[in-house]
Amino acid sequence: MFLVRFFIFLTILFAGCSDIYTKTYDKELAKKPIPCIDIKSENLIIEDIVKKNPFIKKIYKKECQYTLRITSNYVTFCTSAKAKALGSDFDGFVRFEIVKNSRLVYRNQRDFKGKFDEYIADSLIDKMRGDLRFEY
Repeated sequence: MFLVRFFIFLTILFAGCSDIYTKTYDKELAKKPIPCIDIKSENLIIEDIVKKNPFIKKIYKKECQYTLRITSNYVTFCTSAKAKALGSDFDGFVRFEIVKNSRLVYRNQRDFKGKFDEYIADSLIDKMRGDLRFEY
């Protein structure tokens, strides 16, 4: 019985660490097939990791009316005294936004511990693929 409870506890604990928060801002645009995406990011390391994903390689097109806008923040770069005093259960977050002609369609976001890697990128891309319609 102890092992069963321990296993359930671990499952809940680790499931909570990989939550992806999503929101659809334009439900009509979100229903339409997305033929391609351009990528905009201020963090070139994260952008390079995302561009290595096989699905992204297929739909990436420099000139496209849809843009995957990537925003990231590392808690260690926070200068707020309150943030430094409280600490954090995560080291940063990354946000993916699908924008069509400057109109926000969809957003997903995930906190992460350690460094951003392919696993985190793939989880956000897979969630985005499940929530939206892509032509591929």
